[in-house]
Amino acid sequence: MEALLLIGHGSRAEQANEGMFRIAGMIRKAGGFTIVECGFLQLCPPTIEEALGRCIAQGAERVLMVPYFLHTGIHIREDLPSVFVELKKRFPHVKMAMGTELGDDPLLTQVVMNRVEEMRNSPSKEQ
Repeated sequence: MEALLLIGHGSRAEQANEGMFRIAGMIRKAGGFTIVECGFLQLCPPTIEEALGRCIAQGAERVLMVPYFLHTGIHIREDLPSVFVELKKRFPHVKMAMGTELGDDPLLTQVVMNRVEEMRNSPSKEQ
């Protein structure tokens, strides 16, 4: 069975982490993955390792990890590759793949333009 693990930075502010859980729920509802978990690099639970453990406990034999980061910073270049190596050592029986950050995907351009339209159509947001 295949699982999806979204990886975020993490925040001490709980509401800042809720967005990634909502995205995970939308992905789960859309189908394609029965197992969708979220793990955080730092500052809050669950950790990436804990989230991977949840995937495995649900029967995942292959876990696709997607960094829920916008751009290639130090976490993408250094921290996540190190975490990935450690996870491969700890769970050698599980196939894992680490994707790339969200980056400058054209779909993000559309999201930004959607926000612009929301502002244009909602004068109450102006101050």
